[in-house]
Amino acid sequence: MDNNYLYAVANIRANELSLLSRADIDALIDAPDYKTALTLLDGKGYDTSFGSDYSAMLDGESEKTWSLIKSVAPSAEALDIFIIKNDFQNLKAALKSEKTGDDAGKYLVSPSVIPGDRLLKAVKERDFDSLPDFISAAAKRCFDVIIKTENGQLCDIAADRACLEAMADLAKNSDNDIVSAYGDIFIKSAVLKTAYRAILTGKKRGFLEEALPDIPEIKKADLIVASLQGTDAFYGFISSLGLDSFAEALKKSPSSFEKYCDDAVMENMKKAKYTAFGLGPLAAYIFARMTEIGCVRIILSAKFNGTSEEVVRERMRELYV
Repeated sequence: MDNNYLYAVANIRANELSLLSRADIDALIDAPDYKTALTLLDGKGYDTSFGSDYSAMLDGESEKTWSLIKSVAPSAEALDIFIIKNDFQNLKAALKSEKTGDDAGKYLVSPSVIPGDRLLKAVKERDFDSLPDFISAAAKRCFDVIIKTENGQLCDIAADRACLEAMADLAKNSDNDIVSAYGDIFIKSAVLKTAYRAILTGKKRGFLEEALPDIPEIKKADLIVASLQGTDAFYGFISSLGLDSFAEALKKSPSSFEKYCDDAVMENMKKAKYTAFGLGPLAAYIFARMTEIGCVRIILSAKFNGTSEEVVRERMRELYV
């Protein structure tokens, strides 16, 4: 019940005060160098002790966010849709490392639904039935693919498709509109990006059959037909779904499309600002932090690589505050 979230929402509201604002992001972009940017982040509560390893710092911030959610949410698993993709990423790393003999542990990402050591143990012992239902069948299927074909890309295709199908199930079964809307936009954008990349790289029907998931919102057979006919037919198909704005964003560039989708999710998340109860404010906070951390990652990477401020600003997402 929504009343169960009274404490959780109050806690999240307090933590929202620490979210980076647009002025904070602008200050980071304007910082003359990486060290100055770190100093600014330190003043905003980031753990900057990692020095030049900004990836480790930002991974730590993601962990911090999920730890907070688990500590206050009556049912944190209702928000698994935000991190489940990390489980499938870890599955890919574990299966490939099992084949190559490499140490999979150094490739695991977090937070994840399944503890990394549990996933590695299941893969090592071929005990895929011990894994949660959302990933057990996919793990067995991906294992068979990589063993029979020794093709890591085919394993990735199978895992990525299974991930989207698992997210679709979570979105469908969620009783929270904000969580469902997040899943809907994320899945649609991922499916369309997969098809678009297939067009650009000249992939055939067989690839599309394997790579594209079955979701009710986008009829797979029709998407495949449109994709095989080229970009104009593809854009037309997207528009026929009532997604004209998706098509227009994709025509600009894949990066513009990703930004459009992220900003669309954020606009939906902002509804939670006016919600005093329930799961919505927690979901919005998770996405707000994900977006903030993504923006900081772009900025810090640019400080190292000399990317122009203009390009960085174009890639910045809409913020929650």
